[in-house]
Amino acid sequence: MERLRASQADLVHDLFVRTADENYITARWCAIHQLNTDFFWLAVHALEKYLKAVLLLNGCSAISYSHNIVRLYTQAKRIAGKLLPDQLPQPQNLVIDRWINLSPEEFLAHLFRQGNAHNRYLIYGYVVHSQDLAMLDVMIFAVRRLICPLDERVFPSRLRTAPTMTNRELLTSFPDHYDRLSMPLDEAIEDRKSPVRTVLLNLNPTAFAPPDFPHTPVRSSFSFRNPVIARRILDPLQSEDARYAAEALELAQWFLNNVQIPKEGRPGKPNARGLADQIKCAMDAAKKRANAATSAERNV
Repeated sequence: MERLRASQADLVHDLFVRTADENYITARWCAIHQLNTDFFWLAVHALEKYLKAVLLLNGCSAISYSHNIVRLYTQAKRIAGKLLPDQLPQPQNLVIDRWINLSPEEFLAHLFRQGNAHNRYLIYGYVVHSQDLAMLDVMIFAVRRLICPLDERVFPSRLRTAPTMTNRELLTSFPDHYDRLSMPLDEAIEDRKSPVRTVLLNLNPTAFAPPDFPHTPVRSSFSFRNPVIARRILDPLQSEDARYAAEALELAQWFLNNVQIPKEGRPGKPNARGLADQIKCAMDAAKKRANAATSAERNV
């Protein structure tokens, strides 16, 4: 049984933690360089994999969640309880303008809206807050440290106190403790000559960054990008300019015929119409306006 558990842990580490570490480090690089589409995409990927690792090492299946980090976090919260934060207040060692306190669930919903699979193509656009990276750091630190069987006894080599402690008790007693798993994140922290270390640790408000790490200020900003579908199709279809609307109708039909688009509503808005339905409704309305205009001209 012990050998099976060890093999399961090794498999989870290589399949989920290794790739999540790479996603997280790359997401930080994208955020620093304002490559926002991939920041959100990679941030969601990283959290999804870390959360699935927590579930798998604590007796739960990770099959039925797909990429939904909000649902995954809900299940992880049931397992971890008070080891996960209730709020995401501004870290004391970080200065960010216009900080808005959010719960983890609120932040994850925001992250998932911007970084879900369909938004790889900017179907929904995005909104980036200056606090997003710091909140991601705090969430990933909180989740990654849970990647262990929480109610099993701690190996003696990891103890700072009595050998009767469980992983849960250890993490509760030492809020800055996390296991070194010999994964990319751990290797980057240990390699003081690696440029990856700077990407990972600069302005990282968590215990990932050692106390002696020399932080360098970078510009933080709020930015957004409107949905390309709205700019190119939905808004032009509402135009009173008949020629402009007719061009939009041709473009919309070409788009529906040749591009796979989500049938369901946007994540976080389960009752909303799917994008294809929105486009079709806008096309029908544009055709009705065009027909009405034609009839009015004939009656003049």
